[in-house]
Amino acid sequence: MIHKICPLLSVVNISTGKKVKGGSSKLTGRVLSLSFDAPGRILWAGDDRGSIFSFLFDMATGKLTKAKRLVVNEDSSISSISARSWISREARDPSLLVNACVNKLLLYRVVDNEGTLQLKRSFPIQHGSQPLHSIFCPLMSFRQGACVVTGSEDACVYFFDVERNTKAIVNKLQGHSGPVLDVSFNCDESLLASSDATGMVIIWRREQK
Repeated sequence: MIHKICPLLSVVNISTGKKVKGGSSKLTGRVLSLSFDAPGRILWAGDDRGSIFSFLFDMATGKLTKAKRLVVNEDSSISSISARSWISREARDPSLLVNACVNKLLLYRVVDNEGTLQLKRSFPIQHGSQPLHSIFCPLMSFRQGACVVTGSEDACVYFFDVERNTKAIVNKLQGHSGPVLDVSFNCDESLLASSDATGMVIIWRREQK
């Protein structure tokens, strides 16, 4: 549970509706984004002061233990966090995809079992104030390369190949009339939905080659 006013993160038992004892922790700012790793043992939380915190989560008791803190950029909101166990056959490390208001999409490597983050790549986008979100493409098995998708304040949707050292933009979708806030694939990547600040949702169909 995220508290709208105070900088607090809480675990709630959905059967009782009550907070779990030992399942709350304070952050430096309001929590805007959350993501678990695949096993559910590490939780990352991003706040509106530019920090990402990692917590160790005990699934049996619901207890949260604060582990690490990374300051991405002071007073820049962390609007989106997405965790992935591995990206491609070339990149088997656990990764975290982050939208922060620094005009970049950030890709971090998770380097230990406490959720410590190390910057791996950054990709230029327009992101200064809007609550933008990004995603890993769902099909990440053994194909060549690995893509992430993000909205941008220039009203475009960007696809980046995280394995390319140069010319990382592999696709750019245009059609929105305002900042693109969120993107979401269906399970087989045949459809992509994107939504913008004006209330428009566009469904994009993947071309069959």
